[in-house]
Amino acid sequence: MEEVAVRVVGVVLPQVGLNVRDAPSVDEGTVQYVALQGEELELTDEISEIDGVVWRQLADGNWVQVQYLEISETVPEAMTDATPEATPETTTPTIGVVLPEIGLNVRDAPSITDGTVQYVALQGEELVLTGQTVEAEGAIWYELEDGNWVQGQYLEMQP
Repeated sequence: MEEVAVRVVGVVLPQVGLNVRDAPSVDEGTVQYVALQGEELELTDEISEIDGVVWRQLADGNWVQVQYLEISETVPEAMTDATPEATPETTTPTIGVVLPEIGLNVRDAPSITDGTVQYVALQGEELVLTGQTVEAEGAIWYELEDGNWVQGQYLEMQP
């Protein structure tokens, strides 16, 4: 059986975004970029506490303050319940219910980097999935009936 890694993601909470620094310090770390509200940042296991502030390292090696993230650890259900070969045979649309309290970014492409957020689906909203999936950037993306894409680990699948 294929080993499935737990993915740890932090979703940016502040409306103004979040400074991403090259070191876990406001004084010594230089801002590399600003992550936008709702953006999903992949986290590593590296944690640093400096002057009572907890910092978490990102997969790209930079650092953010944990207090400004909603963190979730997930094992994508799609990876444990179905084999990728079975996906193209799926023709019946499925319903995915949005899990995060802050909603779910719906993008025009299956990518955080290249996909532009078209809208945010609210918690509890039922999204109609086409059955098409793509594995990209360490996540399983699901195509919606409207042609946009969402990450599957933030959905509860309904029959």
